[in-house]
Amino acid sequence: MSYLFLWIAIALAALFFDMLTSAFLFIWFSAGSLVAIIAYFLGAAFITQFLLFIIVSTILLIIGYPIVKKTIKKTVPKTLKQEEGYIGREFLIDEDVIEKAIMKVDGIYWTVKNDGEAINKGDRIKIIGLEGNKLVVKKI
Repeated sequence: MSYLFLWIAIALAALFFDMLTSAFLFIWFSAGSLVAIIAYFLGAAFITQFLLFIIVSTILLIIGYPIVKKTIKKTVPKTLKQEEGYIGREFLIDEDVIEKAIMKVDGIYWTVKNDGEAINKGDRIKIIGLEGNKLVVKKI
């Protein structure tokens, strides 16, 4: 059996899985397969092809993957969690808040934690942050 088909199959499978996952994790094995294919055409023994595949794939994975991951992280905007989108919004409060209370924001009940002076019913508050699953509010 010709090892050429093995290297082509590995390269195509790695490309397929990379397109499927969009992780840029498997593309490096395709590059290693291309080096093994070049070694095949140069008449290298299978063990040499295999070692070149392993070495090239590993080096590219160690060097290339962090670079690509960092580049993608910079270019793709972060999707905020629902509660992170509330930070900075202002509301009229329906009840007194000394330490903690329940408040309805966009139809969802949240525990709010007071981070300042006592808040009385009818006061304007601002969501200033998050603490676990609680919205941190301050009287304005």
